[in-house]
Amino acid sequence: MPINWDISSALYPLLFLASAISLVFGALSWTRTTTIFLPLPTWIPVLTTLFPPLTLIAIASTRVLSRSASNAPHRWTQLLNHAHTIILSIIATVALTYLYPEDILTCHLNNQWQYFFQHKDARAIRAIQDRYQCCGLRSIHDRAWPFKDHDHGDNACEQQLGYRRSCFEPWRGVQRQTSWMVVAAVVCVLIVKIGAWQIPGRRISWMNTRVLENGGEQQRRSRPELEEGEHNTEGDGDARRALLPRSRSGNENVWDAE
Repeated sequence: MPINWDISSALYPLLFLASAISLVFGALSWTRTTTIFLPLPTWIPVLTTLFPPLTLIAIASTRVLSRSASNAPHRWTQLLNHAHTIILSIIATVALTYLYPEDILTCHLNNQWQYFFQHKDARAIRAIQDRYQCCGLRSIHDRAWPFKDHDHGDNACEQQLGYRRSCFEPWRGVQRQTSWMVVAAVVCVLIVKIGAWQIPGRRISWMNTRVLENGGEQQRRSRPELEEGEHNTEGDGDARRALLPRSRSGNENVWDAE
C-alpha cells in the first residue's frame, strides 16, 4: 500500500524541533545570565525563552483570525507579524553587539566587573571566581575577592582560595556562547514562522492576509461584469423572441415584431 507523503509530514517535525531548540537555548542563556552575572541584559534571554511558545500561540491565533470574513482580524494579524519581526530583530542585534567587535565585548565585561567591585558585591564576584576557579578579572590581583582592606592584600584570593588564573578568559568565553545561543534561538523562531507558512493548504502566515483581501476585491469586481453579462443575455433573448413567427387566422404565418 503506497504511503501518502507530502511536505507537511516533513515540516511538522522540523517546526517542533526548531521550537524545542529555541526554547532550550533561551532557557540556557537565561540561566547563565542570572547565575554567572553576565553583562548581557536580562530581558534579552527572558524574551528569547518566551518567544517560542508565544510564536506557536500567535500562529494558532492567526489561523483562527484568517477564517473571519471581516477585515479587522487581517489588520491585527499584520500588526502582529510586524511586531514579531521587529522584536526578533532587536533581540538578535543586541546579542550580536555582545559578540563583535572585540573591544566592545571587553568593555562590557570590564564595566560589569567594575560595577560589582565598586558596590562591593561579593556575591557576584565570588560566584564567578568559584565557578571558574579564578581570581580577579585581568589578573589574579585585579579587583579580586576578598576585597583589599587592612586585613587583606591584593593577593588575598590567591592565598585563601588557591586559584592561579584570572577570570577574564573563561568569563568572556561563556559570554560568547550565551550570545550565540540567543542568536540561534532567534533563527529557530524564524524557521518556525516561515515553515508554518509553507504548509500546503494551511498557509497561516501573517503575510497572506493581504492576498486574501485582494482576492475578495477581485471577486467583487468580477460580480458586476457577470451581472452585466446576465442583462445582455436577457436582452438577446428578447431580441430572439421578437423574431419568432406569430400565427394568425387562416394558417398564414407572418413575422411580427413585438
